[in-house]
Amino acid sequence: MATGIDVPTVDILGVPIHQITERELLELLERRQAASQRTWLVTVNAELVIRARESREVAQTLGRADLLLADGSGIIWAARRLGGCLLEKLPGVEIAEKLVKWAAGTGLSVYFLGAKPGVAQEAAAKMQSKYPGFNIAGYRDGYFGNMEEEEVVAEIRGLAPDILLVALGAPRQELWIAKHFNELQVGMAVGVGGSFDVWSGRVKRAPAWMSDHGLEWLYRLATDPRRIGRMLALPRFVYQVVCTKLTGR
Repeated sequence: MATGIDVPTVDILGVPIHQITERELLELLERRQAASQRTWLVTVNAELVIRARESREVAQTLGRADLLLADGSGIIWAARRLGGCLLEKLPGVEIAEKLVKWAAGTGLSVYFLGAKPGVAQEAAAKMQSKYPGFNIAGYRDGYFGNMEEEEVVAEIRGLAPDILLVALGAPRQELWIAKHFNELQVGMAVGVGGSFDVWSGRVKRAPAWMSDHGLEWLYRLATDPRRIGRMLALPRFVYQVVCTKLTGR
């Protein structure tokens, strides 16, 4: 974990989630940016925790991040049962937009990487329309292979954005950031999952009442049945949390 970040964590099946509110997070990021301290954020949901349990590479990658945020009702529920603490839910799509809004107000530049062809450009344009003065450093879709990877890295490094938003899906986006963070030299990087799809208008978020009741997963499954394989991680997550609570291991 990064030095200089004095924020308590709660252990969720081996993944240390930072106990931080949105306000505290934004204030911390502002201080770090002013001090030229680079920051890598990861928004963690139940599926990513399960992936970390099953893959040493993913677990080690999360361990290198600066801040691990509670993205999803499953993490909030697990934190209450395993750590006796109440976390504030920090959905990746909302945190990413807060960063865009902050960037627009301070002149920071943002690069959009990921999603299907055309989506990153559409998302950037929508954010620029919503937040006048927003400085788009560049954009590129996530459909590139190993042969093009160095080209992508060189482009981002040359443009030197203050903030890099990576929408390659978890855990690919986290693995990619971990691999290139040092050479990119961006001030801040965060994996944003399907945020570009939402911003571009191609995908709708779950209604507020469903999010408030922890039913985002049901909405996603109903609108995209192909997610059923990924959703199987949720009952496994619940089972492992309950077993850990009962056994203390």
